[in-house]
Amino acid sequence: MMAKKKLISIVGDAFADIYCYLEEETPHVVVGGDSRLSQPMTTRAGGSGINTTTHLCSLINNFGINDDATFQVNFQTVINENDAYGKLLASHAKSHGFNLLNRRVSDYPSCFFGSSEESIISGGKSSGHCAVIVAKGERSFMTHLGCLEDFRGSHILDESINAHNDLKHVHVSGYFNIPGFWNGELKNKLAEIKKRNEAITISLVPQHDASENWDGGLLDVLEHVDFLILSEVEAKGIIKHTNSAAQSFLECAATFFHEKCPNTHVIVTLGSDGCVHAYEGAMEKVETVKKDPIDPTGAGDAFTAGFLYGFLGYMAQNKDKSVVKSHALKMSMLWGCASGCCCVMLDGASLPPEKEIMEKVLKDILTINEAEGVKPPSEER
Repeated sequence: MMAKKKLISIVGDAFADIYCYLEEETPHVVVGGDSRLSQPMTTRAGGSGINTTTHLCSLINNFGINDDATFQVNFQTVINENDAYGKLLASHAKSHGFNLLNRRVSDYPSCFFGSSEESIISGGKSSGHCAVIVAKGERSFMTHLGCLEDFRGSHILDESINAHNDLKHVHVSGYFNIPGFWNGELKNKLAEIKKRNEAITISLVPQHDASENWDGGLLDVLEHVDFLILSEVEAKGIIKHTNSAAQSFLECAATFFHEKCPNTHVIVTLGSDGCVHAYEGAMEKVETVKKDPIDPTGAGDAFTAGFLYGFLGYMAQNKDKSVVKSHALKMSMLWGCASGCCCVMLDGASLPPEKEIMEKVLKDILTINEAEGVKPPSEER
């Protein structure tokens, strides 16, 4: 009998990112004004989902998971495969070795009612695309969802149904970028997946909420989520934290999430200050190395990929899957910090670092955290 295929399923957003790098002399976009760019605009694959998938595939290809490089990563999203943006995203997936599963549905109004260029322009929805404004080490986004707004939680393919798959993990990226996941849509699908196989672990990244409401039923979804990974800005938005609060932000976050989702491990990324794991009201911090960023876009997605890589490595080598041990989470956060740090040193959110660079940064992070129990792959073999 043929062995089952070990599978990681990533579900989420994909955009064609149009990069605009502002000159240092004019670092701000002014409404009604004119800003100068330091280099020509470029278009690359982007979006939390496709960024995370790309970085995770790179880690698996470079290091394997406990010497096992047979893990397959599938990415579910919605694109218009007939327009230039959709073709760019499909080409990116092919070149980085993962399957892009376009979850459009024929019985729902979307971008796929014609394949000719004329029909696409006149009525069909384009693939999602985003203007990325980069200035002084920070970035801002202006996003058009396009046909991504037609993606529904019910459209997600439960890949555990396939008898040939051994689905290990489901990761959801860009919750707030996909309105069709809100208010019970995603929750119901994740409940189905967990009911079919409760050993499957699930993680979620909310991303920034352009509406600034920070709701969409997210807290209800976390009932079925093992790991919530979010930035400091996203966490503050969700917990409605103000600087005047008696507790520190991290203390407030640990208390809030323990009350709202006590079974969910919460990882808050803090940029150059590392990250924090909050669970059962307690916190553990991991430091990272500080680098001068070339492009901060996608650093959070790269962190997520590193975290998932570290966690899946732990799960692959331990028979007892019922308890997530602190060592596993420490290892996962160290990998996440290394991957995120490497990302900011490169130009583009979906460009993985070379293996040697990743190894060097990981060694540096292990040193500053005195993490003697976690070794780089080159020393484990």
